[in-house]
Amino acid sequence: MTTIRKVIGDPNEFWSELSWSDLSSAEQELWGQLGWNEENWDGELDLPEWEDLSSEDQQAWGVLGWSQASWEGDDDIPTSAEKLWEELTSEEQAAATNLGYDQDKWDSDEL
Repeated sequence: MTTIRKVIGDPNEFWSELSWSDLSSAEQELWGQLGWNEENWDGELDLPEWEDLSSEDQQAWGVLGWSQASWEGDDDIPTSAEKLWEELTSEEQAAATNLGYDQDKWDSDEL
């Protein structure tokens, strides 16, 4: 059985020190469930800063439970990030749709 390594110190700093190839297959699988892959883990995909999002996008992400703190990694990610499409409320589905998601993209973490 493969285990997930124990995080020492600041979790954001701990994980950011590792490249995707440094992660075990179990860790890659778990991070993959949260939408990470080699491209965005290793920084090749630049996500916008919270303040660079439009107010409409901030509002939609807010409906999904995101805040500036969670977006920037200073707070836990919202539970909606771990839900399948069918588990989202109708309000959350509408917000996700406004952000470009449909059921297939949401469930496969593609956008």
